Amino acid sequence: MGDIFTPWRLGGLALQNRLVRSATYEGLAEPDGTPKIELANLLGDLAEGGVGLIITGYAYVRSDGLGLPNQTGVYIDAQVGPLARVSDAVHRCGGKVALQIVHAGGQSKPEWHAGHQLIGPSAIVHPAFGAPIAAMSKDQIADVIDCFGRAAARAKAAGFDGVQLHGAHGYLINQFLSPNTNLRDDEYGGDIDGRARFCLEAYQAARQAVGPDYPVFIKLSSHDAMEGGLVLEDALHVARRLDAMGVDAIEASGGVIAAGKNSPSRLVKGPEQEGYFLAEAKAIKAAVKCPVISVGGWRTRPRIEQALDAIDAVAICRPLVRQPDLPRRWAQGSEESPTCVSCGKCIGVAMRQGLACALDLAKED
Repeated sequence: MGDIFTPWRLGGLALQNRLVRSATYEGLAEPDGTPKIELANLLGDLAEGGVGLIITGYAYVRSDGLGLPNQTGVYIDAQVGPLARVSDAVHRCGGKVALQIVHAGGQSKPEWHAGHQLIGPSAIVHPAFGAPIAAMSKDQIADVIDCFGRAAARAKAAGFDGVQLHGAHGYLINQFLSPNTNLRDDEYGGDIDGRARFCLEAYQAARQAVGPDYPVFIKLSSHDAMEGGLVLEDALHVARRLDAMGVDAIEASGGVIAAGKNSPSRLVKGPEQEGYFLAEAKAIKAAVKCPVISVGGWRTRPRIEQALDAIDAVAICRPLVRQPDLPRRWAQGSEESPTCVSCGKCIGVAMRQGLACALDLAKED
């Protein structure tokens, strides 16, 4: 079996173990996206807990790119200083941290946008949120792509060790990739080459902004888990294109909010339910040369180490909300399983007051 504590490299970034904290919405920013000191404290605790790489919750690259209230922003230079407090907190605790960047597109609510029109590849009504989406013009597409590059440059200036594009879960990059949300008949729509253009150009903008040696990677949906959506064959095509362009790693995920109960994402209640995107991660690993990270309900050390026979790293989220020191415990020889019960209530807590374990808060009450 693979060893969690074997060092590896993500591009030029040396990492001490194969555990990645997958990007998790923290809800710890001001209304304008400026991160609060509480975010620095939260991620500092994770670094002290021994996780190999921390990926922040998604930071929006343009003022209309918000997905949820109190989401971190990286769309103006004034946010670089507060973001630097976050990376500094991680580095002081011996950790490594990448900033995830995103534009939510039409996957949001108008009331969260202070008058901004929701935008996306095509003029549709979002199947989950029920809000009308305006089709992006060519100028808007070019500007958002440029904003991905500017955001990556800000991440580098703020001292982050890398940047991850969010190309999954129904946000704007995924909206362009999916036939369900991309009905365009120009060069940004049609077959998978057209639908992938926005993703590839956003990656290219980020790469050009930070240079060839700075880690740039992506969280990529392997499929949408709904009829008429993105399928694995298309995702493999995109992965190959990104790999050829020099992407430093691919985190393989899947599913969109609109898939509802059909989404493979689940509340993990036993070891047999772990790694629900592992098969897709293996397929991507077979198609590319860059490292592949598997996310999807990982919990127990034996299952993770078994998966590391096939892929390069494993990304976990909810267990680290409750036990940020779990990686350090494992490194010290513990075989304990996380105390996270997969209640799924931490997202609600994040929206109300900032990311924390709902069960721990209930105990405090």
